Amino acid sequence: MKVIHKIIISLCISLILFSCDESVLDLKPLDSVSEVDVFNDEALLQAYVNATYSGIYHMHEANYLGTVGYEDLCFFKKTNADGFDTYLEGRIDETNGEGVSRGRWSRCYGYIRHINSYFEKTESSSISETTLESMDAEMHFMRAYYYFELMKWYGKIPLVKQRYELEDKDVRLPRSPLDEVVAFIVEDLDKVINSSLAVNTTPARASKGAAMAMKGRVLLYAASKLFNPNNDQAKWSAAATANKAVMDLAEYPLADDYGKMFNTSSYLDPEVIFAKEYNKTISQGQWSGANTLLLPNGFEGWQNATPTQTFVDMFDMKDGQRPFLSDGSVNPSSGYDPHDPYVNRDPRMDAIVFYNGMPFKDRNVEYWIQYEDDGDGSFEGRTPLPNSEQGKDTRYGNTGHEYSHTGYAWRKHTDESLSVDYAGVPLVYTPDVLYRKAEFYLNYAETQIALGNEAEARTAINVIRGRTGVELPEITYTGGELLEAYRRERAIELSFEDHRFHDIRRWEIAEDVMGKPKKGVWIEKLSTGDLVYNYNRVAEDSKLHVWDNKMYWMPIPQSEMTTAEGEWQQNPGY
Repeated sequence: MKVIHKIIISLCISLILFSCDESVLDLKPLDSVSEVDVFNDEALLQAYVNATYSGIYHMHEANYLGTVGYEDLCFFKKTNADGFDTYLEGRIDETNGEGVSRGRWSRCYGYIRHINSYFEKTESSSISETTLESMDAEMHFMRAYYYFELMKWYGKIPLVKQRYELEDKDVRLPRSPLDEVVAFIVEDLDKVINSSLAVNTTPARASKGAAMAMKGRVLLYAASKLFNPNNDQAKWSAAATANKAVMDLAEYPLADDYGKMFNTSSYLDPEVIFAKEYNKTISQGQWSGANTLLLPNGFEGWQNATPTQTFVDMFDMKDGQRPFLSDGSVNPSSGYDPHDPYVNRDPRMDAIVFYNGMPFKDRNVEYWIQYEDDGDGSFEGRTPLPNSEQGKDTRYGNTGHEYSHTGYAWRKHTDESLSVDYAGVPLVYTPDVLYRKAEFYLNYAETQIALGNEAEARTAINVIRGRTGVELPEITYTGGELLEAYRRERAIELSFEDHRFHDIRRWEIAEDVMGKPKKGVWIEKLSTGDLVYNYNRVAEDSKLHVWDNKMYWMPIPQSEMTTAEGEWQQNPGY
């Protein structure tokens, strides 16, 4: 809330260099452009609008990989990276919470102030009403985006609906109840839905479709246990209606190639509704370094975050059966072979996870180690065979310091056709998908489970499982098994898309799935050449991961609490 407005004005003016033609630049020197100029010149104002997209959070921002490192199904290496160790070790408090949330409080309120200024200043603008209507819709969409970010992390928040000067102390506004926050976000989104914007424009810009998608997700969150402790069924019904509307949009067909949607540079699948695109002309020119951050170390990647064995075990067999029974033993009828565990699995696995033996570039991924004596795949107390070939993607490979701590790596978001880059030069421009069609089948399924309409839920889930390129058999589960199947399907389909961290919190299951050691696999190559898989591997440092129920909400920064002078109550536990 304390962001100095002139800095943002300067940012938007500087964007003219990238988004305006020479005739605009000839109008007057940049250092002479005033606020009056910005709000009365179409090109300058468009640059101002474009600047609001710069604040969108994305998966590869500052090497942090979004929220995947905070999830139960991913191991993030202990690196002392700002926020990750603080969160995973349970040391979060009001003095360091902004590091955990990547500055969401200050950043989001800074952009909200920027947007509120737009609405105030354009009331007397000389720009045509038709042009302003389109820009107004974009600004309502982006204000909803920033408020939704705040709502997800903090719950009750102050609703700042107009521009305040610093001396006005807008931080003294009360924290609005969740229902009011949701209503205000939906009000902004409805203005976009009822505007002249097209249903489907470029996925990097606001559209009716994108507003409908955000509304669906907002209302799903609002109906969930963390936001709806009394399980108000009316909220589930509202969420069902909103998500069904997106599900029915013909403008966004489901992708027929799951891997291509995420693993191809500069490609935006028709399924994508809204995305963070890496494009200078629309103020989205930030670096996406997925290959560097995610590839196995033998391919010169860092493997900052790696999937766990728990996640890999979620994938069904290709015939739709679960590889394991409820007691954790192998399902004898499934065809699952613990000595060859990755064959005949859900086809999405190859697009999401790097595993031992997976073909990539000019060789297969190698997560195996040879020891001095043949054993059972255990690691503790054993000495690697000296002067021998070792798996190229292990700690004993070419660059062992970047080895995987779980025996897996994320394939999703990487591009096989491109190299890594240590110099910071943009090499990977794979867009970050923020909203896509498949989510809304799953969102709708969740609402139907909550409303007791299990057949409707199964139908929606089976559309996702049965689409081209996946083609898994239909599920027939009921009751608690259906809910478990739904959550597995969501974890797989929407993996590494900034969902799981929020899902386990809004379902209030974080206390059950977090704070446990993260498991992976050890793979030993015997003298015979055979491989032995040991699934009891515990990733180093994961024993330090703890959970405290206060972490369902982030703390309001101490500086804001101090400025509020006792008028706000801190989130519970802080």
